[in-house]
Amino acid sequence: MTSKPLPFSSADDVATEFDQWAQSGRGDRMADGHRYATEQLLEDLAIAPDSVVLDGGCGIGWVLNDLIGSRIASGVGIDLSAEMIGIALSRCTLPHLNFVIADSARTGFESGKFSHIVSVESLYYSPQPLETLKEWLRISQPGGRLGLVIDLYENNPASSYWIEALSLTAHNLSVSQWRDLLLSAGWTIGGDRRVPLPVKIDPDAFTPSPYFPSYPLYQAYCDAGSLLLTAQK
Repeated sequence: MTSKPLPFSSADDVATEFDQWAQSGRGDRMADGHRYATEQLLEDLAIAPDSVVLDGGCGIGWVLNDLIGSRIASGVGIDLSAEMIGIALSRCTLPHLNFVIADSARTGFESGKFSHIVSVESLYYSPQPLETLKEWLRISQPGGRLGLVIDLYENNPASSYWIEALSLTAHNLSVSQWRDLLLSAGWTIGGDRRVPLPVKIDPDAFTPSPYFPSYPLYQAYCDAGSLLLTAQK
């Protein structure tokens, strides 16, 4: 398989596509699919009760609303998609959480605001991932921690099929390239690990798609698992 050529999708393209995904209910499906790996990442980050957390590319807001919002001091979720943010706000029941439409590469937040930044399956859609990582460094407190969940990476055998199936262009980078991006942005690498994923679909229930054209590929995706990256300012 060959990756789609440059130029990458613009921020407006990403917003439009994710608006459509939100309207079709895909936000909930993504939340369900990425929950297991995200819970592992949150354990790695050891987020304390006094933490101020940014969820970059928050989608429907499930990380803050469902997983950690009740045990942190405050949290903000940002996303380019107005539809995703609308769903996140409609489900928010905690006054110390907020969700706003914003570009992760140009957040508008003051420097040193956040103790933790979490981003789940979002950064590879960014037209400028290096600039996004630099911006996240700027708005992190000294000693602040960053955690990423990435399923679309070169070492995952399914990623080349996803690149072709997506309406958006995306960055299909290797583990070492993601590490290099973090270092180039000024972060100190905390670690990287891959978390094998539960096989949720039985062979008899499997339906081929452009993302998973065969059951062995789906199994290989689960075996390769999610890439978890952590870094510190």
